[in-house]
Amino acid sequence: MDVQQLRCFLAVAEELHFGRAAERLHLTPSPVSRAVKDLERELGAELFVRSYHQVELTPGGTVLVERVRGILEQVDGLKEAVHQASALESRVVRVGGTHLCPPAVMDRFVAVAEQRFPAHPVDVTMARSAELLPALERGELEAVLVHLPLDRLELDSLVVARYTFSVAVLADDPLAGAPELTLKDVAHRTMTIGPLTPQPLAVDRLHQRLRDAGITSFHQMPDNDSVMLASHVRRSHGLTLTIDPRNGGSASVFDDPAFAVIPLREDLEFLLGVAWRRSREERDPLVSDLVAAMREEWAGQALTL
Repeated sequence: MDVQQLRCFLAVAEELHFGRAAERLHLTPSPVSRAVKDLERELGAELFVRSYHQVELTPGGTVLVERVRGILEQVDGLKEAVHQASALESRVVRVGGTHLCPPAVMDRFVAVAEQRFPAHPVDVTMARSAELLPALERGELEAVLVHLPLDRLELDSLVVARYTFSVAVLADDPLAGAPELTLKDVAHRTMTIGPLTPQPLAVDRLHQRLRDAGITSFHQMPDNDSVMLASHVRRSHGLTLTIDPRNGGSASVFDDPAFAVIPLREDLEFLLGVAWRRSREERDPLVSDLVAAMREEWAGQALTL
C-alpha cells in the first residue's frame, strides 16, 4: 500500500461519496475508486459497502479511519518538521541582560546559552530591565537576565541570584567601624538611592522597604551612574546601599580606601532572574531548550551576591 491509496480511502470515508472525494483530491472518480480497490485487495477485506446511491463504511473500514488519519497527519508533518529543524539550525540565540547586574552572573548566563547551542551564534543585548522586558514580550529576545519581580502575566522567571546589601560610607564616617548595620542604625541619615527607571517594580519595592524601616530622608540620583553615585557620597558625606564590591561591575566603585562598606543585617529581597515568555517555551524548541539549560544550571540554587 502507498500514501496515495490511504489519502483516497480517507477522502471517501469522510465524504461517503467517490465523486466528492475525487473533487477534494483534484482527481477523477476512476483513479480514486481504483486506489481504494487496490487497498482492499492488499488488506484482504472490503472497506466500503457500495450501492447505487450510497457508500457506507464496513466495520473494518471504520476501524481503519482513525489509524489512517493519524498516519497521514504524521506524513504531512514531515515537511514542516524538516523546515523547523533547518530554521532552528540557522537561528541566532538572542538574549539580553541588565547592565546593572554583576558581570560574573551575566557571563555565566551567556555561557549557559553558548554551551547549550554551540553551533549557533549568541547575540547579547545589554540594557535596562525596563527596556529588555518589552523586547522579550515582542519576541525580539529569547530570554533576559533582569531584576525581579515581574508584573507581566505572559512572562515566567527563574531566580538566579539574591542581593545581599551593604552600606557604603566614607572611611571616616562614624558608622565606618561598625561590624554590621541595620536599617534602624541609618534611619536618621539621608539615604542616596537610584532612580526607578532600571526596573520600576523591583526598585520601587526596594525603596518601600527602606521607608518601612523608618528612613525618611532620601536623595535620588537622576541616573544609575556608579561614578556619580560615589562622587555624591564623597561630597555629601552621605551613605548608600551597595553589594559587595568584590562582585565587580558598578559595585567596584566602592573598592576604594576612601570608602568603608559595612554589611547590612536585613534581607531586602532584591532578586535577579532569567525571564522568558511562557508561550514561546511551549511552542519554540529553542526557547524550551534554553530554559531547560537555565534550570539545570541553577537547579534551585540561587547565588548570593
